[in-house]
Amino acid sequence: MSTRLALVVLAVVLVSGCAKPPALERGLMLYEQGRYRRALATFDEAVREQPSAAAYANRGTTRIRLGDTAGGIADFTSALQLAPNDSEILFNRGNARLVARDPKGAIADFTRAAELRPTFALAVFNRGIARHRSGDALGARADWNEAIKLAKNPEVRAAMERRAEALGREAGAPASDPGAPAADSGAGRELARRALDRELAGDHTGALADLKSALALEIDPGRRAALQDLLRMWEEAR
Repeated sequence: MSTRLALVVLAVVLVSGCAKPPALERGLMLYEQGRYRRALATFDEAVREQPSAAAYANRGTTRIRLGDTAGGIADFTSALQLAPNDSEILFNRGNARLVARDPKGAIADFTRAAELRPTFALAVFNRGIARHRSGDALGARADWNEAIKLAKNPEVRAAMERRAEALGREAGAPASDPGAPAADSGAGRELARRALDRELAGDHTGALADLKSALALEIDPGRRAALQDLLRMWEEAR
């Protein structure tokens, strides 16, 4: 079972008369319904019932959703003890460490995730953010340029270029190669529009994936808040 933070690819089918599903499956259903505190209690049960990387990782996701960043990092660490080569868990812990203002720890996680999956553009890009926050402007610029080259989706690539340019300007130096598109206020906007199109077309899984990518690339606080509200609404409606 996937341990991806997104939790958008799991389909649980319950047949009338079957035994009660395992705690992990019940926790995932509760999480997708937006019942995060109930989901947390159920993931606690899953960890007691049958400790697994998926149980710890999903409890970590839920703890972070509820504002417990330290608890989430601890759970991702426990998950990695059981699945040390899971690039998604490493990526998720790296993001949590960024929130916890631990850029060195985040760099280590993003580096390992990129080693395990050389095409993991977002891990390389977020490592650049961690380096930027630790004062390594040259390292950040190198990571952003590498991530842009790795990104297959042209919309993701364009959004990365804009965000890298904006972050580089904050540091007082250009962040991308000469000739790259200038920064503007639309970082992530193309992905957000495509997410809406996919949702209207009935592709809920694709819409969630695009919306989360848009949120990861958005730099404007107001738009980030709006995207977070929309993401929460779509997850709760799942």
